[in-house]
Amino acid sequence: MPVFLLQCFSFSMLPESPRWLYSQGRTGEAEKVLQYIALGNGKERLAVKLKPCAGAVKKDDSTSAVLNLVQHPVLRWRTVILMYIWYVCSLVYYGLTLNAGELGGNLYLNVALYGLVEVPAFPLCMFFIEKPWSGRRKSTTAFLIFAGFACMFTMFLPENTGDMFFSPSLLALYGKFTVSAAFNIIYIYTSELYPTVVRNAGLGICSMACRLGGILAPFVPSMKSLGPSVPFMIFGISGLSAGFLTLLLPETLNRPIAETFEDLQTPAYQTLKNKKVNLLEENS
Repeated sequence: MPVFLLQCFSFSMLPESPRWLYSQGRTGEAEKVLQYIALGNGKERLAVKLKPCAGAVKKDDSTSAVLNLVQHPVLRWRTVILMYIWYVCSLVYYGLTLNAGELGGNLYLNVALYGLVEVPAFPLCMFFIEKPWSGRRKSTTAFLIFAGFACMFTMFLPENTGDMFFSPSLLALYGKFTVSAAFNIIYIYTSELYPTVVRNAGLGICSMACRLGGILAPFVPSMKSLGPSVPFMIFGISGLSAGFLTLLLPETLNRPIAETFEDLQTPAYQTLKNKKVNLLEENS
C-alpha cells in the first residue's frame, strides 16, 4: 500500500525530466517544466525558449533503446564494461557480507561491523567524485583496486594473526568499505555515461548484471571447501579486473552530458566552464 501511494504521488506531483523532454523534441513541454522549477526555486517567471534539438528522437523510430546499446559502437563497448563493473560490485559487496561468518569471532559483531563500515563510505565517495584530480573514473578505479588488493592480501595472512592492522577480518572490512564506495559512485557515473535517449535502458541493463552478481555471491563463500583462500581470490581478481577496466571509460566530471547519439561523436573532454552553452534564449 505505501508503494502504491508513492507511485500515485510520483505520477501526479513530480514533473517529467526537462532533459528527456528536450531530447524527444518536446521543447514546449520542457519549457513549461523549466518555468515550474524556476517558480519552485523562488525565481520570477521566466519567458524562456529552447532551441530545437537537432538530434531529437523521432516518434516513428521503432528501434528499441536496448538494441541501440548494441548497435552503436561507442555504447556497445561502454555497456559491456559497465555491466561487468556492476556485476563485480554486487558480487564483492554481497559476497564479503555473506562471508562474515567464515572469518571467525563473533558472528553478530562481524555482520554489524560490515554494515557500519558503509557509513563513512558515503561522504568519502561524495568528496572524491567532485575533485578535479580524482573525478568519477579515477575514484571508481581506486576504490575497486583497493578492494581487490584487500581481498588478495587476506589470502596470505594466517587466520589467528596477532597483528591488529593486518588481520584477515580487518582487511575484509577494508574491502567492504572500498567496494561500498565504488558501488555508490557507479550509479552516478553510469547515468552520466549514457545519452538521455537511452539512459533508462542502459541503467536497466547494468542493473540486470548487478542482480546476476548478487545471485552468484552466496555461492562464493561456499567455495571455501576447495581452499580457504578461494573466495577471497575470486573477490580480489574480480575487483582488480573491474578497476583496471574502468580506466577505459571517459571521465564525466564537469563535462557536458550527451543528449543524443550524435553528441557521442563530439569531443567529450571539453569542460563545461570553457564551453558556452547557449540553449536558452530569453524573449526580449
